[in-house]
Amino acid sequence: MNQQNQPWNQGNSNTLGDQELAFDLLYQEKSLLSNIASEVLEASQPAMRKVLNDCYMQIGQDQLDIFNQMQQQGWYPVKPAQAQDVQTAKQKYMQTRQTL
Repeated sequence: MNQQNQPWNQGNSNTLGDQELAFDLLYQEKSLLSNIASEVLEASQPAMRKVLNDCYMQIGQDQLDIFNQMQQQGWYPVKPAQAQDVQTAKQKYMQTRQTL
C-alpha cells in the first residue's frame, strides 16, 4: 500500500490523533503476534511453549479488541465476507493442511 494513503500521513501535524495512535497500536500488535508465533513454534520445552502460546492467544485477543474499537469508530471499515468466500477459504486451508 502506498504510504501516502496511510492514515498516519494525512496531516502535517507532529501530534498523533486517536485514529493514528489506534492504527499504530494495531500494527504493533500484528507485528508482535507474527513474531511470537515463530517463538511458539520453536519452543521445545513444554512449559515455555505453554507460556508463549498463552501470550500469543492474549495478543491475538488484544489485536481483535483494538480492531473492533477501530471499526466502531469507523476508522477501519471492512466488507463483510460472503458465506461462499468463507467456505472457499476453509476448503483451501484444509486442503493445504492435508498436504503437509
